[in-house]
Amino acid sequence: MRCLVWRFGRSDAGAGAVEFALIAPIMILVMFASIEIPRAVMTGQRLARSARTMADLISRQNLGSLDDVYAAGSAVTRPYDTSGMGVVLSAIGVYANGTSFVSKVCSSKAQNATPRDVNSTIGPAPAASQEAKARYVMAEVTYAYKPLFNILPALKNYAFSYTITWPIRKGTTYNGKPEVVLPDGKPCA
Repeated sequence: MRCLVWRFGRSDAGAGAVEFALIAPIMILVMFASIEIPRAVMTGQRLARSARTMADLISRQNLGSLDDVYAAGSAVTRPYDTSGMGVVLSAIGVYANGTSFVSKVCSSKAQNATPRDVNSTIGPAPAASQEAKARYVMAEVTYAYKPLFNILPALKNYAFSYTITWPIRKGTTYNGKPEVVLPDGKPCA
């Protein structure tokens, strides 16, 4: 019996198989993560770019339809499938509130999301719009990320959300300031 125990202790015939069994799951996880993490990062970057693109497009003029704006925002995210992307586009007015300034929604449209209520308060105005009657637009994008592999728990229920404020580039002058009015909306009061 001692001889068998001694031979078992000195044997190295199965060491490679044991090492492989210990290392293989880690290597497979690293391989899947090296695919999934860059994909998630790129999706997030493209969604942010999409929000900036849509904000820039609506800041230029009053549009009768936003279909082309939504299409441009979707085109920026390619090749990633963002068909479930929620988009809220809003035209915002800045109003004096005592010694500070507050932003309120003048018009809002949405795709796969709920538009903001007209006259709802967003909060303080951005630094570049800290004056009464200033106007800007805001694009909000939300997207529930769908991972290729359900192996990374942190990505299973991850949702991207970007809010971009953008100054009015052109627009039509109402009440002394150029502003953009989204379809079916009204100018800021």
